[in-house]
Amino acid sequence: HDLNFEHHPEQMTLLNRKLYQYYTPRIARTSDRIATVSTFSKNDIVQHYGVNDDRVDVVYNGANSEFKPIPVQEQVQIRKQYTSGNPYFIFIGALNPRENLARLFKAFDLFKKTTGSNIKYVIVGEKMYWSRDIKEAYETMKFRSDVIFMGRLEPDQLGKLLSSAIAITYVSIFEGFGIPIIEAFNAEVPVITSNTSSMPEIAGDAALITNPFDIGKMAKAMKTIST
Repeated sequence: HDLNFEHHPEQMTLLNRKLYQYYTPRIARTSDRIATVSTFSKNDIVQHYGVNDDRVDVVYNGANSEFKPIPVQEQVQIRKQYTSGNPYFIFIGALNPRENLARLFKAFDLFKKTTGSNIKYVIVGEKMYWSRDIKEAYETMKFRSDVIFMGRLEPDQLGKLLSSAIAITYVSIFEGFGIPIIEAFNAEVPVITSNTSSMPEIAGDAALITNPFDIGKMAKAMKTIST
């Protein structure tokens, strides 16, 4: 799927890092063919492991059919149920450093400070690795009461929650594909995503693409897409 463990080994546990870094290049070099999910990942595999590019096939991911537009009246009901009727951005993904949550929290806080908006931030996903940076960024937010944690959701519930959002903020540091991008496309929900790794390839010209390391630019993207 991707070689994040080669680019950002600090984001993994020591055991997992060693296992991936030991086995993956050996498997890649001895396999008859390799399937991966983006041209970015294909090029990464070729460059890192010296594999001939004609042995690597790109097979793009799809999205669950639960992700689709829903009627406006149903969107109103979803917002009443989860955010007291307020509009909201949504984040979908594992809660770990790779997903850039610490900067996203800071960007949302800056967006709220500079706009005075009533927009909430709905966070969907498991706390895989709630790092110190993420914890500190959240706990020092002025507007952390506007952040709503949903945990992991089943696709039908998640599909409705996504379809009722202003936009999805999928501003990861590194992705081999980025399935939430096309889930949002299927739901006809605007996308804010990163200018790094595979995400510009998957989003094309149909998303607002920003620098995942620049909090000010992420906050500006939130303002742009909400107005």
